[in-house]
Amino acid sequence: MDVKLNRKEKEYLENVLQALHNRRAAQEQIHIIEQQLLEHMEESRLHGIDPFEDLETPEEFVKEYLEINQTHRSTKQKSFFSKKHIFLGFSSFIMTYLLSQLILSMFLTPSFSPAYENTDFNYNILYNISDNLWWNTTLIMISLLSAAIITSFISFYAFRRMKRS
Repeated sequence: MDVKLNRKEKEYLENVLQALHNRRAAQEQIHIIEQQLLEHMEESRLHGIDPFEDLETPEEFVKEYLEINQTHRSTKQKSFFSKKHIFLGFSSFIMTYLLSQLILSMFLTPSFSPAYENTDFNYNILYNISDNLWWNTTLIMISLLSAAIITSFISFYAFRRMKRS
């Protein structure tokens, strides 16, 4: 587009472009805004209207433009947690729970003892690691709590790592 601009229009356009560069806008966005401003100035000149009547200062113009486009960009962005992060959270919770149950049943219950012989007791690492109900419930709660704490640490570390990159 070959548009002849007067000094005031050139100055306004340069200020807008400089503000966009300062806010680190994408080159494509800068080109689009430049074309829109040039079209606006040419249309205003054709209709005999001052192009600056409905334009704000360059800083306000850039701020409003980026705010409007930020909402459009957020709809196009990926979700905050991808499937990989959700899978990492669930798998770390399950693995931590099972490992905790195994360790607790090995050291705090007689289930793995060779001398232990209770034919009524059915060992299950998920929910039945002791033949005493209150002790079994306590150990399961300890396992669930430790799995939740360790998973939250892993998630926090993964979130910080994702945010840095």
